[in-house]
Amino acid sequence: METRLLVDKVYEELLNAIIQGKFKPGQVLREDKVASMIGASRTPVREALARLEREGFVIKDRRSYVVTPITKEDVIQLYEARIPLEAMAARLAAQRATDEQLARMNSIIEAIKVEVMQPNPNPIKLADLNGEFHELVAEASGNKVISSVLKQIRLKLKIVRVNIFTSYSRRLEETKEHGEVYETIAARNADAAFIKMLTHEQNVLEYVKNNVLPYYF
Repeated sequence: METRLLVDKVYEELLNAIIQGKFKPGQVLREDKVASMIGASRTPVREALARLEREGFVIKDRRSYVVTPITKEDVIQLYEARIPLEAMAARLAAQRATDEQLARMNSIIEAIKVEVMQPNPNPIKLADLNGEFHELVAEASGNKVISSVLKQIRLKLKIVRVNIFTSYSRRLEETKEHGEVYETIAARNADAAFIKMLTHEQNVLEYVKNNVLPYYF
């Protein structure tokens, strides 16, 4: 139990350092140096880094790890590619989603609302729930190409997406916008679903440009 708690503590410390920009994209993280830096042995550091790799925050590079490389230009271009695909996915989902998929979307929306109302909402959990919602919309579109491309883009934007949910005001806006997207899909209003998702993603990009990129890069 003590070992697991120590791994969790090291994981949280490293994750926070990545999210806060203390460890920059492309920065090499060697087990021995990280262990020395945070005052822990190499075993929990190794396990924490492996967990971060599974979650997409770092990548394995021979005997070291590297904070997932991404530039300001990469982020903007990824969002520019993502926005029209997300909007089209919403349009198609309004036409093709099954009742079971709609029920799952609603469950995710409710889970997001519950987490947002917590005294200290977990930005990682919110980013994961957000990703699940968008992934389900893409799945409901019935277009495997759109779904596959969007999944790859979301993984590359993981660090940025977590940062979005550290903002109180943006958390509330995200919750409201996701609810509106769901309502239009559930109402089978394809045109409205397209517009709501397009507006939502444009708002996200604007927030990222003004609040995340200047802080992170």
